[in-house]
Amino acid sequence: MQPLLYGLIFLAVFAGCQGGRYYFANRLQELGILSAMILMAVGAWRGFLYVDFPAWRTWVLSPIFLIFGIMGVSSLAFYMNFGGNPLYSFFSAREFMLAFVGPGIYLLCKTGLPLRNVEKTVRIALLALMLNYLFFYFTLDLKSLFFSADHTLSNLVTYDDWRGFRLKPPLFAIMVGLMAALISVGQSRQFSSVAISLVIVGVAVYIWSIVLFRSTLATMLLSICLYPLLFASRKRIPLVVVVSPLIIIFMPIGLQLMIDAFLGSDGGGLRVKAFALAFEHIPRHPLLGAGEDNAFGATYQDIVAPYFYPDDIGLVGTLYKYGVLGACLYLYMHLKIWTRLWAANIRHIEIYGHINPLLWGVMMWLTALAFNLILNPGLAYAQGITLASMGFAIASLHYQQQDYEV
Repeated sequence: MQPLLYGLIFLAVFAGCQGGRYYFANRLQELGILSAMILMAVGAWRGFLYVDFPAWRTWVLSPIFLIFGIMGVSSLAFYMNFGGNPLYSFFSAREFMLAFVGPGIYLLCKTGLPLRNVEKTVRIALLALMLNYLFFYFTLDLKSLFFSADHTLSNLVTYDDWRGFRLKPPLFAIMVGLMAALISVGQSRQFSSVAISLVIVGVAVYIWSIVLFRSTLATMLLSICLYPLLFASRKRIPLVVVVSPLIIIFMPIGLQLMIDAFLGSDGGGLRVKAFALAFEHIPRHPLLGAGEDNAFGATYQDIVAPYFYPDDIGLVGTLYKYGVLGACLYLYMHLKIWTRLWAANIRHIEIYGHINPLLWGVMMWLTALAFNLILNPGLAYAQGITLASMGFAIASLHYQQQDYEV
């Protein structure tokens, strides 16, 4: 069954990172969700036979309650606030089911699937996502898509005066793939590995020359620079404590610069209005938020304004959709996943003497995301859900099973 399992992992990561958004209105995401659920089901069954019950409960029951809890509460919240059919809202939030890929990988590796091959499959999926983007960038008519009356098509392209028409990329996959490849170039000893890593770096840099996401690049560079200073060893923890007050002092300045760039980009004027409307509506349902809308009933555009899309206004949009409880849960999960990645990275270095590229790449991506958290709560959407779940599982395997062959 191993080739089939690797295929399911590839499909879950590829589709979860929106590799299918350029054709068939992203119907490939449904196959990605199905793949994640199959991985979870097979892993749960094998884990039930071979894993102790406390671990099985942690990696099967807890994710089920968490994922379906988020979907259920958000759909019921929307129903209580605005009416409609809660089942439509429940399935509108189905991208959260991509999070099953992580528990599935963890349980399958605990019961015999080689972790090294799983990591290789994930890295192949990340490269496939980059090549997939370039193929459609050169073959699609971006101008026609931008002016299309179909929102699923027009939403694929963005435009401004100095960068022109740009196809939206699988941004998080490119970030993780680029940073993992950079580490591989530096520590690989085989010519073939170095050559492949250089190709990945070249492809990622070329895509970046197309999209020119300056704020994202700045947070990536900041994360890489801070790693040897603050995150490379447990001995750096006292330094983190010392530096924290300085970070707090300069945080408002950095936040203001990010907000200026965010609002100054394409559609900045509408974002300002959307922020104002969000703050106006949040007090009406502060605890659980407005909930998850759906395409078969009232939408946020019907309820608030035609230009109101919570996904476009960062953490404020998350607060509007999921309330104070949802925003606090988001911050807790972000910190929990990052902490597990950090601890696993240090443990891997202590035992094997070198950095695990994929583990480090996911950690640096999540660190960069933390710096841009106010404007981009990426773990609430498909790409972030997929990579965070996968990263948490791989980090847990490295941290808990150092005798396992990696």
